[in-house]
Parts: sequence; C-alpha cells; structure tokens
Amino acid sequence: MTSSMCARRLVILLGTVVVGLTLTACGTSKPAQFYTLTPETFGADEAVAAAAFAYSVAVGPVSLPEAVNRPQFVVKDGPNRVVVLESHRWVEPLKSGIAEAVAGFLSRDLNGARVTPMTQSAANEAQFDVALDVQHFEMVVGDAVSIEVVWTIKRRDASSEPMLGRSIAREAAQTSGDAYDALVAAQVRALASISGDIAQHLTQAAPR
Repeated sequence: MTSSMCARRLVILLGTVVVGLTLTACGTSKPAQFYTLTPETFGADEAVAAAAFAYSVAVGPVSLPEAVNRPQFVVKDGPNRVVVLESHRWVEPLKSGIAEAVAGFLSRDLNGARVTPMTQSAANEAQFDVALDVQHFEMVVGDAVSIEVVWTIKRRDASSEPMLGRSIAREAAQTSGDAYDALVAAQVRALASISGDIAQHLTQAAPR
C-alpha cells in the first residue's frame, strides 16, 4: 500500500470518529424544560373588590426589556453578568405569559370581573385597557426574583384621564427542591402582587 493511500484511509477514519463523537454528544444533550407563568388556579378567596367589578378589562400591550424578551430563561449570575439558559424556556412568548397571568389575577382580584389579554377577541368589547411596561424582570437562581412594572389604566370612552402607576414586587425563590420551579413560582407570586395593586386602582378609576 502506498503512503498516499494510507494517508487517505487515515483521514477517512479520523472523519468517521469525529462524526461519531458529534452524534453521541448530540444524542446525550439535555432536553429543554418548558415553563408557564399561568398558575393552575388563581384562588377564590383573595378578591380585592368587595363585589364584582362591573366593567370588562383588556390587559395589554405588554412591553419588556430586550434582554429578557426571548424564549430562554435569562438569569442573573453576578453584579454585571447574566446567563441565557437554553435548556429552560417559556412555553409561550414571555409577553403573552405575563398578560395571561395578570388577566387571571385581575379577574380574581376584581371578584370575577371579565378580564382578558389584549390578544383575545373578547378584548374588543373591553371598557378598560391596562397596558404593562415591564421595566425590570430579574431572576436569581436559589435566591429571589423581582419585577417592576409601569402600568397605565385607560377608559376606552376617554371619559377620564388615564391613570399611571408603578408597582414593584420581590419574592424569595429559595427551595430545597427544583431551583427553576421555585423561580417560576416566585415570579407568579410577584405578578399576583402587581395585579392586586392594579386592581385597587381600577376600582378607583371606575365610574361611581
């Protein structure tokens, strides 16, 4: 066998080994885990309003900082460092998840009022709009989450001036169980707190 033939066979052999190792690595990669901010139940005994809110409400639009406006979890890992986690993802766009969670909590807080995300057709008949400008959405694994929202309440008939406010919530995410489940549960609690604040102002904005 000539030296050129030996060299060719060696190249082919090495290429086969590299391909095999690549396929093995791909085959053992950890599958992505998917999460939602919408809880299974919004509770039934935590209403802010004493009676059902007499007006329908649409939640949206929702704006987010570009750094977290992506499918992957973005977690803080130091004073000036964040990590994008490919294996932990939101099951829906984060904007949609926040709108759905806030809508559900608002309906509960307003004693069963009709509250829907702006993207749903029922929102076309809403009498109030609640826009959410999320200024800060932070998650620190094994520690806590925080969220800051500037919200605007508007009457669609423009019979009163829009009401503008800011709400901030921080929730501990320490757990002996799954750290990422704890992060999501903490963000859900934070959104519940934000929604309670908005609900109180909605009752003030409603005609008497």
